[in-house]
Order: sequence, then structure tokens, then C-alpha cells
Amino acid sequence: MNNQNNYIDLNQQLNDERIKNQKLEEKIEILKKELNINKQNQENQKIEINSLKARIQQLQKENQKLKENKFNQNNIQNNLNINEINKLLQTINQKDNQIKELQLKLQSVEKKNLSMNDIIVVNFVSLDQTIRTGIPCLAEDTFAEVEEKLYQMYEEYRNTNNILLFQGNTILRFKKIRENKIKNGDTILVKPPE
Repeated sequence: MNNQNNYIDLNQQLNDERIKNQKLEEKIEILKKELNINKQNQENQKIEINSLKARIQQLQKENQKLKENKFNQNNIQNNLNINEINKLLQTINQKDNQIKELQLKLQSVEKKNLSMNDIIVVNFVSLDQTIRTGIPCLAEDTFAEVEEKLYQMYEEYRNTNNILLFQGNTILRFKKIRENKIKNGDTILVKPPE
């Protein structure tokens, strides 16, 4: 009977891990789609900048022709073109800044484009068993980042100064998971303050 219960618990844990892995794969697909959208936005921005640059060149040529004419009317038009060029240069600077932001987002998304082998699951269990969950993370994440994910799931534990233990030792929250020697499947004990 006891072995059957262990088998059922183990089977449930395996099903839970499969569900978590499926959710992680879905998140990865979402990140890939965001990456493609950001790439497309970046390409559209480049096309628009090239168009604006061509317009500037055209206006500069017109401006040069106006400079060669010495009529007052041409001087007025010249000033209008200079103003338009300045506005277009401002627009180009804004578009360049947007491209830089998109590139930073793209780099961030590309860093998150991980294989399933990069993801580990850290299990959390409280003494009273109200917490019993696995949190997916990377070995390079700080423990505080993983702890924040736990508190997003269990808000009631956020306002207490919990002690988090791994193999009897208090975890150093601002060290990376690997620096705390935590590996895939390891269990962290969540102990409320005494």
C-alpha cells in the first residue's frame, strides 16, 4: 500500500513536471514570437530612416539650388527647408533611439532563448506543507529572483522574514543559484521566523 502511495505521488510529481515543462516551452515560443516582432519592427524602422535620409538628401539638393538663387523668395524657402531638415534630423534621432531600445530588447529576448537543459527546477517546501512547489529558473539567477517568484505565488509569505534552508544551511539570497550549490530538483525548506 505504501509503495502504491509512493508510486502515485511520484506519478503526480512527474505529471506536474511535464505540465511545468510544457508551460516553459510555451513561454519560449512566446519569446521567439516577440523576437520576430522586434526584428520586424527594427527592419521597418531602418526602412523609414533610409526614406528620411533620402528625403534629407533631396531637401539638401533643393537647399543648394536655393542658395545659388539670390532672390528673397528663395531665401524664405531656404529657411523653410532648413526647418524641415532639422525636424527630419530630430525624427531620425528619435528613430535611432527607438532602434537602440529594440536592439536592447532583442538582446534580452535572445539571452532568454534557452534550451530546456538550461532550465532547472528548485523545489520549495514549508514546515506545515502549505508551500509545496517547484520554481523554474536558471543556475545564473540570483536566489532572490527565485524567491520573488515564490512570493508571487504565495503572497502571504512575503510579509514574514522567512528562513530558507538548503541541506541545513541558510541560503545566501544575493548569490546565484549555482553559488549556493543548488541543483535541479533540490528542495529548499521555507521556515517562518520563530
